[in-house]
Amino acid sequence: MTENKFTKMRNEIDAAIDRGDIYGASFSFINENKIDSFYHGFQGKDVFAERLDPSMIYDLSSLTKVVATTTRVFQLLSIHELGLQDSVTAYLPGFSHPEVTIENLLLHNSGLPADVDNIPNLTGVELVKKIYEDPLISKPGEKTVYSDLGFILLGLIIRTLNGSIDRSVQDHIWYPLAMTNTGYNLNRPKSRFVPTEVDAQRGQIQGQVHDYKALLLNGESGHSGLFSTLSDLTVFTEMMINRGKYQKKEILDPNLFDLMASYDENGRTLGWQRVNHQEQYVQTGYTGTILAFDPVNKQGFVCLTNRIYPTRDNERWNQDRDQLIKMFFSN
Repeated sequence: MTENKFTKMRNEIDAAIDRGDIYGASFSFINENKIDSFYHGFQGKDVFAERLDPSMIYDLSSLTKVVATTTRVFQLLSIHELGLQDSVTAYLPGFSHPEVTIENLLLHNSGLPADVDNIPNLTGVELVKKIYEDPLISKPGEKTVYSDLGFILLGLIIRTLNGSIDRSVQDHIWYPLAMTNTGYNLNRPKSRFVPTEVDAQRGQIQGQVHDYKALLLNGESGHSGLFSTLSDLTVFTEMMINRGKYQKKEILDPNLFDLMASYDENGRTLGWQRVNHQEQYVQTGYTGTILAFDPVNKQGFVCLTNRIYPTRDNERWNQDRDQLIKMFFSN
Protein backbone atom coordinates (compact mmCIF):
# COMPACT_ATOMS: atom_id res chain seq x y z
CA MET A 1 0.00 0.00 0.00
CA THR A 2 2.82 2.40 0.91
CA GLU A 3 4.61 1.82 -2.41
CA ASN A 4 1.36 2.48 -4.25
CA LYS A 5 0.84 5.73 -2.29
CA PHE A 6 4.37 6.92 -3.02
CA THR A 7 3.94 6.14 -6.75
CA LYS A 8 0.76 8.25 -6.82
CA MET A 9 2.54 11.10 -5.07
CA ARG A 10 5.42 10.94 -7.53
CA ASN A 11 2.94 11.11 -10.41
CA GLU A 12 1.26 14.09 -8.76
CA ILE A 13 4.60 15.96 -8.57
CA ASP A 14 5.35 15.12 -12.22
CA ALA A 15 1.92 16.43 -13.22
CA ALA A 16 2.60 19.70 -11.34
CA ILE A 17 5.88 20.08 -13.26
CA ASP A 18 4.13 19.32 -16.57
CA ARG A 19 1.48 21.95 -15.80
CA GLY A 20 4.19 24.53 -15.07
CA ASP A 21 3.15 24.93 -11.43
CA ILE A 22 6.85 24.43 -10.62
CA TYR A 23 9.94 23.90 -12.81
CA GLY A 24 11.22 20.94 -10.86
CA ALA A 25 11.40 19.19 -7.49
CA SER A 26 13.88 17.12 -5.49
CA PHE A 27 11.93 14.74 -3.26
CA SER A 28 12.30 11.61 -1.19
CA PHE A 29 10.09 8.96 0.38
CA ILE A 30 11.45 7.37 3.52
CA ASN A 31 10.34 4.31 5.43
CA GLU A 32 11.99 1.83 7.78
CA ASN A 33 13.53 -0.29 5.06
CA LYS A 34 14.03 2.01 2.13
CA ILE A 35 14.71 5.52 0.88
CA ASP A 36 13.75 6.57 -2.65
CA SER A 37 15.04 9.94 -3.87
CA PHE A 38 14.08 11.68 -7.11
CA TYR A 39 15.30 14.75 -8.98
CA HIS A 40 12.68 15.72 -11.56
CA GLY A 41 12.71 18.73 -13.85
CA PHE A 42 14.89 21.83 -13.72
CA GLN A 43 16.00 24.65 -11.51
CA GLY A 44 15.32 28.06 -12.97
CA LYS A 45 14.18 28.75 -16.51
CA ASP A 46 15.51 29.95 -19.89
CA VAL A 47 19.27 30.59 -19.67
CA PHE A 48 19.21 29.63 -16.00
CA ALA A 49 17.51 26.28 -16.62
CA GLU A 50 19.66 23.48 -15.28
CA ARG A 51 18.60 19.87 -14.74
CA LEU A 52 18.24 19.08 -11.04
CA ASP A 53 20.78 16.78 -9.43
CA PRO A 54 21.72 15.71 -5.87
CA SER A 55 24.20 18.56 -5.41
CA MET A 56 21.51 21.27 -5.65
CA ILE A 57 21.04 23.45 -2.55
CA TYR A 58 17.67 24.93 -1.62
CA ASP A 59 16.53 27.85 0.50
CA LEU A 60 14.49 25.95 3.11
CA SER A 61 12.49 29.01 4.13
CA SER A 62 10.29 28.14 7.14
CA LEU A 63 11.59 24.57 7.39
CA THR A 64 14.29 26.42 9.35
CA LYS A 65 11.74 26.70 12.19
CA VAL A 66 11.62 22.93 12.75
CA VAL A 67 14.89 21.58 11.37
CA ALA A 68 17.13 24.08 13.19
CA THR A 69 15.23 25.98 15.87
CA THR A 70 12.72 23.48 17.26
CA THR A 71 15.28 20.66 17.19
CA ARG A 72 17.88 22.71 19.07
CA VAL A 73 15.28 23.98 21.57
CA PHE A 74 14.25 20.34 22.19
CA GLN A 75 17.89 19.47 22.91
CA LEU A 76 18.20 22.39 25.32
CA LEU A 77 14.97 21.31 27.07
CA SER A 78 16.28 17.78 27.55
CA ILE A 79 19.47 19.03 29.24
CA HIS A 80 17.45 21.54 31.32
CA GLU A 81 19.11 24.64 29.89
CA LEU A 82 15.61 25.79 28.99
CA GLY A 83 12.16 25.13 30.46
CA LEU A 84 8.87 25.29 28.58
CA GLN A 85 7.32 27.48 31.29
CA ASP A 86 10.31 29.85 31.41
CA SER A 87 9.52 33.45 30.60
CA VAL A 88 11.15 34.68 27.40
CA THR A 89 12.43 37.64 29.44
CA ALA A 90 14.63 35.26 31.48
CA TYR A 91 16.82 35.01 28.35
CA LEU A 92 15.94 38.22 26.52
CA PRO A 93 15.51 40.91 29.22
CA GLY A 94 14.72 43.56 26.57
CA PHE A 95 11.50 41.75 25.58
CA SER A 96 8.48 43.63 26.97
CA HIS A 97 6.15 40.74 27.76
CA PRO A 98 7.20 38.64 30.79
CA GLU A 99 3.96 36.66 30.55
CA VAL A 100 5.10 35.01 27.27
CA THR A 101 6.81 31.62 27.74
CA ILE A 102 9.02 29.39 25.60
CA GLU A 103 6.01 27.07 25.24
CA ASN A 104 3.92 29.94 23.82
CA LEU A 105 6.55 30.67 21.18
CA LEU A 106 6.73 27.00 20.11
CA LEU A 107 2.93 26.71 19.92
CA HIS A 108 2.49 30.02 18.02
CA ASN A 109 0.07 31.23 20.70
CA SER A 110 2.23 33.91 22.32
CA GLY A 111 -0.02 36.80 21.30
CA LEU A 112 2.66 38.13 18.96
CA PRO A 113 1.40 39.21 15.53
CA ALA A 114 2.23 37.13 12.45
CA ASP A 115 4.62 39.80 11.21
CA VAL A 116 5.72 43.41 11.60
CA ASP A 117 4.85 46.31 9.30
CA ASN A 118 7.18 48.30 7.12
CA ILE A 119 9.95 45.67 7.02
CA PRO A 120 11.74 47.09 3.92
CA ASN A 121 12.44 50.31 5.81
CA LEU A 122 13.87 48.66 8.93
CA THR A 123 17.39 47.68 9.93
CA GLY A 124 18.02 44.40 11.76
CA VAL A 125 18.34 46.26 15.07
CA GLU A 126 15.06 48.10 14.47
CA LEU A 127 13.31 44.83 13.56
CA VAL A 128 14.33 43.19 16.84
CA LYS A 129 13.39 46.34 18.80
CA LYS A 130 9.93 46.26 17.20
CA ILE A 131 9.44 42.58 18.09
CA TYR A 132 10.56 43.34 21.66
CA GLU A 133 8.37 46.40 22.13
CA ASP A 134 5.24 46.15 19.98
CA PRO A 135 2.06 45.29 21.90
CA LEU A 136 0.67 41.75 21.83
CA ILE A 137 -2.48 41.27 19.75
CA SER A 138 -3.99 38.76 22.23
CA LYS A 139 -3.22 37.24 25.61
CA PRO A 140 -0.65 34.41 25.59
CA GLY A 141 -2.39 31.04 25.12
CA GLU A 142 -5.60 32.62 23.84
CA LYS A 143 -5.17 32.41 20.05
CA THR A 144 -3.03 30.52 17.56
CA VAL A 145 -1.35 32.87 15.08
CA TYR A 146 1.45 31.36 13.00
CA SER A 147 4.24 33.85 13.61
CA ASP A 148 7.77 34.31 12.31
CA LEU A 149 8.39 36.66 15.22
CA GLY A 150 8.18 33.99 17.92
CA PHE A 151 10.79 31.94 16.10
CA ILE A 152 13.04 34.96 15.65
CA LEU A 153 12.91 35.22 19.47
CA LEU A 154 13.69 31.50 19.87
CA GLY A 155 16.71 31.96 17.59
CA LEU A 156 17.88 34.88 19.74
CA ILE A 157 17.49 32.70 22.85
CA ILE A 158 19.67 30.00 21.27
CA ARG A 159 22.22 32.70 20.44
CA THR A 160 22.11 33.99 24.04
CA LEU A 161 22.78 30.49 25.40
CA ASN A 162 25.28 29.27 22.79
CA GLY A 163 26.83 32.41 21.30
CA SER A 164 25.70 31.74 17.72
CA ILE A 165 22.64 30.07 16.18
CA ASP A 166 24.69 28.75 13.25
CA ARG A 167 27.42 27.27 15.44
CA SER A 168 24.94 25.83 17.91
CA VAL A 169 22.93 23.87 15.33
CA GLN A 170 26.07 22.91 13.42
CA ASP A 171 27.73 21.38 16.48
CA HIS A 172 24.64 19.65 17.88
CA ILE A 173 22.57 18.70 14.80
CA TRP A 174 24.41 18.88 11.46
CA TYR A 175 27.73 17.49 12.66
CA PRO A 176 26.37 14.36 14.45
CA LEU A 177 24.06 13.69 11.48
CA ALA A 178 26.86 14.34 8.91
CA MET A 179 24.62 16.92 7.19
CA THR A 180 27.56 18.51 5.40
CA ASN A 181 25.58 20.77 3.05
CA THR A 182 23.25 22.36 5.58
CA GLY A 183 23.67 25.75 7.21
CA TYR A 184 23.16 29.48 7.22
CA ASN A 185 25.06 31.62 4.67
CA LEU A 186 26.50 28.51 3.03
CA ASN A 187 29.73 29.13 1.16
CA ARG A 188 29.25 27.05 -2.01
CA PRO A 189 29.51 27.80 -5.75
CA LYS A 190 26.54 29.95 -6.75
CA SER A 191 25.57 27.53 -9.50
CA ARG A 192 24.68 24.89 -6.89
CA PHE A 193 21.93 27.04 -5.38
CA VAL A 194 18.44 26.81 -6.81
CA PRO A 195 17.44 30.45 -7.56
CA THR A 196 14.45 31.65 -5.57
CA GLU A 197 12.99 34.83 -7.08
CA VAL A 198 13.80 37.65 -9.45
CA ASP A 199 13.32 40.72 -7.28
CA ALA A 200 13.02 44.31 -8.52
CA GLN A 201 15.57 45.56 -5.97
CA ARG A 202 17.78 42.53 -5.40
CA GLY A 203 17.84 41.04 -8.90
CA GLN A 204 17.96 37.24 -9.14
CA ILE A 205 18.17 35.89 -5.60
CA GLN A 206 20.42 32.84 -5.61
CA GLY A 207 22.54 31.57 -2.73
CA GLN A 208 21.40 34.42 -0.49
CA VAL A 209 18.43 34.07 1.84
CA HIS A 210 15.12 35.03 0.23
CA ASP A 211 13.25 36.02 3.40
CA TYR A 212 13.81 39.72 4.00
CA LYS A 213 13.65 39.58 7.82
CA ALA A 214 16.31 36.85 7.80
CA LEU A 215 18.38 39.02 5.43
CA LEU A 216 18.16 41.91 7.92
CA LEU A 217 19.41 39.49 10.60
CA ASN A 218 22.52 38.66 8.52
CA GLY A 219 20.95 35.51 7.10
CA GLU A 220 20.90 33.76 10.48
CA SER A 221 17.55 33.55 12.19
CA GLY A 222 15.28 31.13 14.03
CA HIS A 223 12.46 31.48 11.48
CA SER A 224 14.26 31.29 8.13
CA GLY A 225 17.70 31.38 6.53
CA LEU A 226 18.68 27.73 6.38
CA PHE A 227 19.96 26.12 3.17
CA SER A 228 20.21 22.39 2.54
CA THR A 229 20.13 19.53 0.05
CA LEU A 230 17.62 16.73 -0.31
CA SER A 231 20.05 14.09 0.97
CA ASP A 232 20.79 16.06 4.16
CA LEU A 233 17.11 16.63 4.90
CA THR A 234 16.36 12.98 4.21
CA VAL A 235 18.87 12.05 6.93
CA PHE A 236 17.19 14.51 9.31
CA THR A 237 13.78 12.97 8.53
CA GLU A 238 15.14 9.45 9.11
CA MET A 239 16.23 10.62 12.56
CA MET A 240 12.75 12.01 13.26
CA ILE A 241 10.86 8.86 12.22
CA ASN A 242 13.22 6.89 14.49
CA ARG A 243 12.27 9.07 17.47
CA GLY A 244 15.57 10.94 17.68
CA LYS A 245 18.02 8.17 16.82
CA TYR A 246 20.26 7.94 13.76
CA GLN A 247 22.85 5.17 13.26
CA LYS A 248 22.99 4.41 17.00
CA LYS A 249 23.43 8.09 17.88
CA GLU A 250 20.77 9.82 19.98
CA ILE A 251 20.22 13.29 18.55
CA LEU A 252 16.96 13.86 20.44
CA ASP A 253 15.69 12.29 23.64
CA PRO A 254 12.89 9.85 22.61
CA ASN A 255 10.73 11.23 25.46
CA LEU A 256 10.43 14.47 23.47
CA PHE A 257 8.30 12.62 20.92
CA ASP A 258 5.85 11.69 23.70
CA LEU A 259 5.87 15.36 24.72
CA MET A 260 5.05 16.36 21.12
CA ALA A 261 2.20 13.83 21.06
CA SER A 262 0.72 15.34 24.23
CA TYR A 263 0.03 18.73 22.57
CA ASP A 264 -2.72 19.39 20.07
CA GLU A 265 -3.47 23.10 20.25
CA ASN A 266 -5.50 24.16 17.23
CA GLY A 267 -3.71 21.58 15.14
CA ARG A 268 -0.27 22.49 16.45
CA THR A 269 2.26 20.88 18.74
CA LEU A 270 5.64 22.23 19.87
CA GLY A 271 7.18 23.69 16.70
CA TRP A 272 5.28 21.48 14.26
CA GLN A 273 1.84 21.39 12.69
CA ARG A 274 -0.16 18.26 13.60
CA VAL A 275 -2.25 16.43 11.03
CA ASN A 276 -5.53 14.57 11.68
CA HIS A 277 -4.93 14.88 15.45
CA GLN A 278 -2.50 11.98 15.06
CA GLU A 279 1.24 11.63 15.61
CA GLN A 280 1.64 13.04 12.13
CA TYR A 281 3.69 16.19 11.70
CA VAL A 282 4.41 18.60 8.87
CA GLN A 283 6.09 21.92 8.18
CA THR A 284 6.04 23.87 4.92
CA GLY A 285 8.03 26.85 3.70
CA TYR A 286 7.13 29.92 1.63
CA THR A 287 9.45 28.86 -1.19
CA GLY A 288 7.43 25.65 -1.64
CA THR A 289 9.23 23.19 0.63
CA ILE A 290 7.61 20.31 2.58
CA LEU A 291 8.89 18.12 5.40
CA ALA A 292 6.42 15.56 6.78
CA PHE A 293 6.91 12.57 9.05
CA ASP A 294 5.01 9.93 10.97
CA PRO A 295 7.04 8.30 13.81
CA VAL A 296 4.33 5.68 14.47
CA ASN A 297 4.26 4.26 10.93
CA LYS A 298 7.91 5.27 10.42
CA GLN A 299 7.37 7.15 7.17
CA GLY A 300 8.79 10.45 5.95
CA PHE A 301 8.42 12.74 2.94
CA VAL A 302 10.68 15.60 1.91
CA CYS A 303 9.97 17.78 -1.11
CA LEU A 304 12.25 20.67 -2.04
CA THR A 305 11.17 22.97 -4.79
CA ASN A 306 10.95 26.64 -5.53
CA ARG A 307 7.46 27.74 -6.44
CA ILE A 308 8.26 31.49 -6.45
CA TYR A 309 10.66 31.49 -9.40
CA PRO A 310 10.71 33.81 -11.21
CA THR A 311 7.83 35.40 -9.33
CA ARG A 312 5.72 34.73 -6.22
CA ASP A 313 2.58 35.47 -8.28
CA ASN A 314 2.41 31.78 -9.22
CA GLU A 315 0.53 30.22 -6.28
CA ARG A 316 -0.69 27.02 -7.98
CA TRP A 317 1.88 24.84 -6.16
CA ASN A 318 0.26 25.72 -2.82
CA GLN A 319 -2.82 23.65 -3.74
CA ASP A 320 -0.61 20.85 -5.13
CA ARG A 321 1.33 20.82 -1.89
CA ASP A 322 -1.81 20.52 0.25
CA GLN A 323 -2.89 17.57 -1.87
CA LEU A 324 0.51 15.85 -1.49
CA ILE A 325 0.43 16.26 2.30
CA LYS A 326 -3.07 14.76 2.38
CA MET A 327 -1.91 11.85 0.22
CA PHE A 328 1.15 11.22 2.38
CA PHE A 329 -0.86 10.98 5.58
CA SER A 330 -3.61 8.80 4.07
CA ASN A 331 -3.49 5.06 4.83
